[in-house]
Amino acid sequence: MTKTQEIFKLTAPFDNPFQGNDIRALCVCSVGILRSPTLANVLLKKGGYNVRACGSDINNALIPISANLINWANMIFFINHENFKEALKVFENTPEFDMIKKKAICLN
Repeated sequence: MTKTQEIFKLTAPFDNPFQGNDIRALCVCSVGILRSPTLANVLLKKGGYNVRACGSDINNALIPISANLINWANMIFFINHENFKEALKVFENTPEFDMIKKKAICLN
């Protein structure tokens, strides 16, 4: 199975009670190396957030956006509108497409 095929499989229990009651926030930039981890760190220090960071460029991201992460998140922070559009394009014909639109907050 390729890395690209793996992002569409829902393989993890995303509603794990041991993660606590904090808001689960997914931070998304292009490749998940600078901007999204920085935002994740800001939210973590603010408190009240359980955070993850990933990238919308599924071929080059350190941790690519995936069905597991989308289902896990209560909120998805996209660093910019281009990252949001890229995620929608990747998940266009999947159940996660509507989840992304419902949970998305686009920053610029």
